[in-house]
Amino acid sequence: MNMHMDQIKTIDSKEGITEMEFNFPSWDGESNIRALLWVPEREPRGIVQLIHGMSEHIERYDPFARYLAERGFVVCGHDHIGHGKSAGSRSNLGHMPVNTGADVLVEDVDSLRSIMTSAFSDHLPYFIFGHSMGSFTLRVYLTRHGEGLAGAILCGTGQKPRLVSLAGNAVAKLAAKLRGERAKSDFLHSMADGAFSKQVEDPRTEFDWISADPGNVDAYINDDLTGFSFTLGGYASLTRLTLLAADLELAKKIPNSLPLLFIAGANDPVGENGKGVQAAADLMRKAGAENVEVVLYDGMRHEILNEADAAKVFSDVATWLNGITRDLT
Repeated sequence: MNMHMDQIKTIDSKEGITEMEFNFPSWDGESNIRALLWVPEREPRGIVQLIHGMSEHIERYDPFARYLAERGFVVCGHDHIGHGKSAGSRSNLGHMPVNTGADVLVEDVDSLRSIMTSAFSDHLPYFIFGHSMGSFTLRVYLTRHGEGLAGAILCGTGQKPRLVSLAGNAVAKLAAKLRGERAKSDFLHSMADGAFSKQVEDPRTEFDWISADPGNVDAYINDDLTGFSFTLGGYASLTRLTLLAADLELAKKIPNSLPLLFIAGANDPVGENGKGVQAAADLMRKAGAENVEVVLYDGMRHEILNEADAAKVFSDVATWLNGITRDLT
């Protein structure tokens, strides 16, 4: 690797995989972004960059990252601004700049990609995997920086109506002018992520929508760095992402030949139990995408990487990655 060793430290090294941590400056000009890296001992076959979802952090992807690293892929991912160790303090959790937050999310992804392509061979096939809010970030990213990628995986995505995103964004920005962008809004929460729990029959907790596995739900609730509410700036950023992701004219800027894999739980309220996922895939096809695949998993909700049968998802993703890397070599 060409990365300066004073910028990177080893966290763990076992079973042929070295896990490392490093930081890089955010596009916002203020934040220090924390990233993780999983490197296999064997000669790498490709790079997979992970983009985590709303109100969580990159460490939750460790089992998935290790699974891919065991199969020869270098894996990386970072904590978004307002998330995980990039937040800097608990008071920053869930906050993003009201006017530029969406752009920061997208450009920080590109910063990590640049670091990885300079640290490793830029000839390695490069894939990006985005979950939930990360999938919307990735969809916008592809309209700006899609060239040179080998493939993109959209996990737990959906398709929000344009008017819904516009209204949510307008409310968030107006409330931010009146109350400050760091204020919280029960109304916006109830209209966004807070509404998902209502779509689960007889929920045990307010977070049952994320998983059909009670153990995963409990782990989510007991994690100090998950489940926090967004600020008005955070919701303005999120609604801006969902608005841009659903724009057909922007989607036409994505390279037509880029392979796209949509995966989601068939019982995921974010994707309207598959309808929103299919709508997002159809938008890509209408924009000119030539290679779009959709896989919906029966009995699974939002966090398919953490469901009881997550091994099936892991295997399907690895098979898809292997198919593309074989075609490229």
